[in-house]
Amino acid sequence: MPHRFLLLFALVYTSVSLPAHGQASQQGAAGAVRGRIVDAVTGRAVPMATVQIIRNQRVHGTVEADAAGEFLFDRVPEGVYSVEVEEQGYLKAVQADVRVVLRRATAVEFALVRGGDVVVLDKVVVSARSTAGDPRATPNTVLLEREEIRRNPGSAGDVFRALDVLPGVVSTGEFSSFTVRGNGPRDNLILIDGIPFDKVAHFDESFGEQEAVDGGGRYSIFAPNIIGSAKFSPGGWRAAEGGKNGSLLELEIAEGNPVSSTAGARVDIIGIEADYDGPSYVADNTSVLLSARRFDFSRLFDAIDEKDIGTQRLTDVIVKSVTELNDDHRLELLAISAKEDSRRTVENALASENFEDVGLEDSRQDSTLLGVTWRWSPGDAAQLRNTFYYRKSDMTGTEGEAYPDLAGPDPTPATTPVREDILRVKERETEIGWRSDFSTILGANGIFSTGVRVARVDLDFDRRLSGDWTRYVYRQSDPRPDPTQQYIVLTPEEYDSRLKASETQMAAYADYAWTRGDFTWTPGVRYERDGFSGKSNVAPRLLVSWQHDAATRVWTGGGVYYQAPRYLDIAADPSNLDLKSERSTQLVLGYSRHLSQDLRFSAEGYYQKLDDLIVFDDQTTNTATNRGEGSATGVDLMLAKRMSRSWSASATYSYSRARRDDRLGEGEYASDWDRPHAFGIVGAWQPSDRWTFSAKWKYASGRPTDAFIVHSDVLGGAGPVRYSKELTRTNAERLPAYHSLSLRADYQRRFGPLSLVAYLDILNVYGRENANGYEWDERRGVNIIEGLDEPLPTIGLRFEYSWTPGE
Repeated sequence: MPHRFLLLFALVYTSVSLPAHGQASQQGAAGAVRGRIVDAVTGRAVPMATVQIIRNQRVHGTVEADAAGEFLFDRVPEGVYSVEVEEQGYLKAVQADVRVVLRRATAVEFALVRGGDVVVLDKVVVSARSTAGDPRATPNTVLLEREEIRRNPGSAGDVFRALDVLPGVVSTGEFSSFTVRGNGPRDNLILIDGIPFDKVAHFDESFGEQEAVDGGGRYSIFAPNIIGSAKFSPGGWRAAEGGKNGSLLELEIAEGNPVSSTAGARVDIIGIEADYDGPSYVADNTSVLLSARRFDFSRLFDAIDEKDIGTQRLTDVIVKSVTELNDDHRLELLAISAKEDSRRTVENALASENFEDVGLEDSRQDSTLLGVTWRWSPGDAAQLRNTFYYRKSDMTGTEGEAYPDLAGPDPTPATTPVREDILRVKERETEIGWRSDFSTILGANGIFSTGVRVARVDLDFDRRLSGDWTRYVYRQSDPRPDPTQQYIVLTPEEYDSRLKASETQMAAYADYAWTRGDFTWTPGVRYERDGFSGKSNVAPRLLVSWQHDAATRVWTGGGVYYQAPRYLDIAADPSNLDLKSERSTQLVLGYSRHLSQDLRFSAEGYYQKLDDLIVFDDQTTNTATNRGEGSATGVDLMLAKRMSRSWSASATYSYSRARRDDRLGEGEYASDWDRPHAFGIVGAWQPSDRWTFSAKWKYASGRPTDAFIVHSDVLGGAGPVRYSKELTRTNAERLPAYHSLSLRADYQRRFGPLSLVAYLDILNVYGRENANGYEWDERRGVNIIEGLDEPLPTIGLRFEYSWTPGE
């Protein structure tokens, strides 16, 4: 089923767009670039900065920002530009890939990072919103801008598939997920505009299991171009965030253009997608970004003759507004609604090749996020940010099974025996939270930050079996009434679970970054209290950075990180309420050097010691303890050239060894996500304003997989012929290595008032069979390879119409 779903994902984007606004005027044929420059710490305007707009290595214009930090380049010919900002006391900032379009005032914003040395300003260049040089951020933090995400080959605009260009990250493209340094997708902390939200993908097929198919879903809830930037830290991040051990991904939803409007819609066989980006026309100084789509894949499944997949529908609506109340106050509103339903009947099971997938399903998931953020800049040296949010996830579903092998040589839906609603699952999470952050300049070279997080969490989980359920994949240690029984049976008495609880989660942090000479010290501490377990933790953090010269930086540091138990883990059994947070002690040592203004090399070694890992004793009762331990060791290398002279490129290599020990008598084994070697190279070339070509090749060691033995006719005449798979050693073997080539071509052209935007994106060009795991077929006694095994082309075609009020 997964490889067929990839074909679906390819054809979803084969579409023709229709303009959503039809009042086209031929007036105002030139475009413009408007921008605002603020201090990265205080949010205050940076006046009098020098701004240049550059095209093909030639300065097209130079202006000076006004007292409000704003600037304007008017009547700019269409094309792709680079905007550069310089100001005394700050690092030079660049935003590449600024596309100027007819009748649109392209909006850019710069958050300048303070730099204490004029020499540094001449040598080091950071992106418009980069964390490079920010003493509070780890130097391994990488920022991907909107255009970098959009043109990433093989991702089709999905930010989670685009992260594989970063060191330490592996994403195979089959799922909208990623792994980091031997940790799984569930170990990644994901923030949407600063709000924790992990329901970021559709169709994860978890059904109450402790791990989804790959820790992520098939289809991101974010349409292409919705994400404005992605800030990623593979480990060692500051005390402001916690709750996860693997990595920190901060996604910023793109802001609407405050002065120009763009609207469009796309209609195809699966549904409709519409978007708007521009002023609100309701409130002054307010911009709006709106994205809405409704997809029904049924007609597509029929068209491509993949009727075994079933019926799957989704509806996504994302709205963000930003209001500049005055120079001191800014208000942001965010609303996300992501709905999905999936249904698989006996007709779909009979359409499965060799009856490989006989599962029946009927599930619905609704995810909602509402957030209000108020930014206040009191005085000239401080900023206060308060965010109030409401998050809800509601999933209900049933799972059953069909038995076509019991219906004779030519089974039909009417003759095929079925067991419907074997498993019923209800998972409801509601969270109301408040997050507050305050930062201020202390002294000539110090930044003090502090904040609190408070959330009220309501859980309502219910998992029930309608009767005994025989499963044919089991571990030697799984309890069985008869030791010679070569399968396990899930019973309602042991498997059923119900949890209805409400608790308050709290955290507070403080850190202080100051520079003395060539060294910057950033100690911090974080306090966390888990209301469900009643336990509290204190997590110290420290980062020390040495600026050897204008272009060279060396850093070291570490800290303690706590990962709270997943709510599904808590709900699996009443005794799991006593689970405490998993602990990770991390150490890093890194080096970076700017070889030129647009070329940077970095290397970081790391060690992670893991304690109190949650371990499930068996598959029948789902009781868990904190007996596990582990470690991860490795090094990440990156050579990156930002977009300049019409091309960009980066190459990464990561070596990692991740180990786990459940302390159940088996000893140490490779982590589920252990990939010792990972290499990637990606490049983009813009030969003209109309065309962009990009390519990416990736390699990664194969994932570990369990050793096993096969037993035949395990029912012994008491039922149909069934084969079982007994897992003998955890992750003792390894799947074949993963590698794939992805190519992409983007084309943009104007026809009168309309702009044509089109792309062709091909993942796994040479059709490598990349196994990501096995699914057991108990009817034939064979493993079914799951993974990407064919080329995946995606095509996008849309028209955009832009207009500027008053023109």
